[in-house]
This record gives sequence, C-alpha cells and structure tokens, in this order.
Amino acid sequence: MPPGSCFHGQDSFAAPPRHDGVMNSGGNSPRRRGSDAESRALRHLRWRAWRICALNWVGGGGELDIVASRWRTLLIVEVRSRPTLAEAFASIDRDKLGRTLRAAAALVRSHGLQAYRMRLDAIAYDAAGRMERRCDLMRVGQPGW
Repeated sequence: MPPGSCFHGQDSFAAPPRHDGVMNSGGNSPRRRGSDAESRALRHLRWRAWRICALNWVGGGGELDIVASRWRTLLIVEVRSRPTLAEAFASIDRDKLGRTLRAAAALVRSHGLQAYRMRLDAIAYDAAGRMERRCDLMRVGQPGW
C-alpha cells in the first residue's frame, strides 16, 4: 500500500455529508459529548498505530463511528459516552450491534475489503472522562451483557 492510503491505494472513504439542521450549541449537549468522545477515541487509536480510514460512515442501514486499519485488520469502533461506563456499554444492544454489522458488511462489499479480517471494538467514556475499551466483541460476546 502506498503511504497515506487506507486500502489498496484508496484514500479514506468518507460518509456523505449529513445536514440534519441541528446546530451544535456547544456546552454539555449529548451531541457535543459524543463528538468529544469520538475525538478522544481517534487519538487513542492513532497512538496505537491504527490508520483512520472513515468517520461516521453511513451505509447498509447503519452508521460506523470509526473505521480504521492496521496490517490486514479492518477495525470498526463503536464509541459511546454516558454517565457511567456500564451505561455506555449497556447502550450497545442487540439492535445496535445488528445495524453496525450490516453497515460493516456494506462497507466491505462496496470497497472490496473481503481480504481483511474484520474486528468490532467498543470504546466508552464516563462523565469523569474515564475510558474503557472492549476489543473483538464478536469473539467475546456483546459489550453490555
């Protein structure tokens, strides 16, 4: 792969722009907390040598918060921010996992990524800013149970 690319010469693949008419008013809104959590998760992944390929990719009936790659692994990361870490992981229910997996399958199909090993992680933040990461959720089971 050439330097600066994510998959076989492709630069990152971005989600289509979202225009939902909601302005971020700053402060401590859920949208702002989610954005801050995703920014912290990006730093965490980059520090561990993951190459960020997409943010908020939409397809297949779901949205992928972060898509990253390293070697031949395609990493899908669900990021959650709630008052407690337990609440954050519990918010990833079966329906959310199903939507995430359908979106990941659509990403793999649309970009020809079948040769990659896909892994699903969850990164959670609590109100105090503590972080917990649960890796390879499909191998070890659902995050909140």
